[in-house]
Formats: sequence, C-alpha cells, structure tokens
Amino acid sequence: MKIHRIVCALLALLGPGAFAVPSDIIYTEGRANVRYRTGSVDEAMIGDRLNTGDTVTTGFDGFVELDRAGLALRINPDTVFTLQEREQAGETTGVFSVVLGSIKFRYGRITGKEPLIQTGSAIAGVRGTEFTVYAGADGSSLILVDSGEVTVEAAGRAVELAAEEGVEVRPGEPPGDKFKVQRDQIDYRSWNEAKIEAMLEDPLSALERIAERMEYYVRSVEEYLALYNEHRSRLESERKNRNEIYQRDGEAAARRYENEVVFPLTVQTGNIVLNTRYFSLTALSLRRYVAGRLFVFHKARSLAPPRNLQHEQFTRRYSELLNRFEQSITPQLVAADI
Repeated sequence: MKIHRIVCALLALLGPGAFAVPSDIIYTEGRANVRYRTGSVDEAMIGDRLNTGDTVTTGFDGFVELDRAGLALRINPDTVFTLQEREQAGETTGVFSVVLGSIKFRYGRITGKEPLIQTGSAIAGVRGTEFTVYAGADGSSLILVDSGEVTVEAAGRAVELAAEEGVEVRPGEPPGDKFKVQRDQIDYRSWNEAKIEAMLEDPLSALERIAERMEYYVRSVEEYLALYNEHRSRLESERKNRNEIYQRDGEAAARRYENEVVFPLTVQTGNIVLNTRYFSLTALSLRRYVAGRLFVFHKARSLAPPRNLQHEQFTRRYSELLNRFEQSITPQLVAADI
C-alpha cells in the first residue's frame, strides 16, 4: 500500500485538523500565491486559512502576514514558505519551513509548544519573541535575533542566540561564530546575491554540499520506510488478534484490546508516515528551490563555448543527484506534491 494512502486513512481516523498547524492570512500585498496541499494554486487573500502542507510564495514586490495564536509572521518578497509537521518524542510538532527568502517572526507569548523553524541548513527552536530568518539560494541560512532567545542547530552542534545576536549556517556545516547585529543592518537581497555569486564561482562544490544534504534526507526516508514496514506488519497481526478475541471473548474484550494495543500502534504507524512525508517534502524543496536554481544559474553562465571540464563534472553530478531523488524520494510523493 502506498504511503499517501496511509496518510489519508490516518487523517480520517484521527479527525479533521488532528495534525493541523493553522495560520490565517491577515494581510497581503503585491504578488503572492498559495499552493495548497491538494495541488491547487490561488492568489493569497486576506482571511484565507493555511494548514499543514500549504506553501506561500511571494514575488519581488509581494509580502504576506500570517497570524497563528499569538504568533505573527511577515513573509517578505521573493520567499517560499511551507507549513509542515513531524513527530518528535511521541508528539506531533509543527514546522515552519523557510525554503527561500526571509521571514520575520514575532511571538506575543511563549507557550512551550512553538513550531520549529527550518531552513535548508538548520533547525531553530524558539524561546525568543522577535527574530528574522534568511534562507539563501545556496541553502545557507542566517538567523538574527531582535529580542528573546533562539537555539540554532545544524550538523550536530547547537548555538544559543540572545538579543542582537546572529549566526550564519552553511549547508552541511555546523553554525558559524555568533556576531552582534543591529536592527535592519542586513539586507536579504544583498546577502543572497553574494551567496549566488559565491556559489557560481565554484558550482561543483556548492552542488556537493546540496547533494550531502539530499543524502541525509534520503537516508531518513529510507529509515522511516523500514520502520513503517515493520509497524504495518505488526499492525496487521494485532488486528487479527483483535478479531480472534472478539470471536472468543466478545465485544467488550475486543474493544479493550483495540484501545490498549491496536489504536496506539496505529498512531505510532501514522507518526512514522508523518515523518516519512516530512523528509520527502523537505527533499523536494531542496531539489526544486536550491539544486534546481543552481542548475539554472550555472547553465545560463555556461552557455557560451567552450564547455569546460568543470561544466561536464557539474552536469554529471547533477544528474546523479536527480537520479538519487527519483529513485528514493519520488515514490513517496503524490501528484499534488509535484
């Protein structure tokens, strides 16, 4: 049975909104669209509600403001932002994915249940009230804190940021050194253009960093798929046991077994599916918005002859990355994802 069918069955079982991270659009300006998890694309409108799997894309002149239970998000121009979810320590956790561009987060209150903030190179945990996240075209990220505290994790290392502190993270590397930053000191477009220029000076190295990150997502998907197959087999066995108990001991005994054994295992299986989808969709964003853009930038710069050895190496490595993606990630996606 394909993984997306299990997702649908799980959502039906737990009810509408069981895994939702709803956010309402309270303001929009310029070019801004929403790609819903169903695959449909509409203009972003005030009053629209976004849920898990929905993506907001702003143009060069667009921005969108979201509100989610005391959390305000300002999605700036040239940004791709997705609402996601994953399971951690037995609990479903919201994830705000800044795929490309910049977003300002402002918390009215801290509850301890704040979503994680994800970029192509880092995860940020929030204990702060106001901060900005930049996601560059090369997969780098920059986190700047105005007030409060933010923990930034990457490559097995964590950095604690306080007010007026920032840190940059390159793909596949731990966070760099903290630095002091003044409000509005850094402009996203200038920072991102510098990243693009550096990326194009050595596109093969940039592609290798992207490929390393892709491999991490692929390994995660493969590990969760193995867990899923194990749990699905156990679930089928326990459902047979429940039916046997019903025949032998009656409805009340079967219901107890359902509540104590079958239902918890169903939820565990669903959480595994949730994480498989999370890593699959994150890999899709990396392929579409980071690797894909690097390929376009490099191709445009390499149109003039002669075609050198580096270009041939880059093209071959990019094909390998795409093949890895198609073999391991594409089977976990549905038509609406593409």
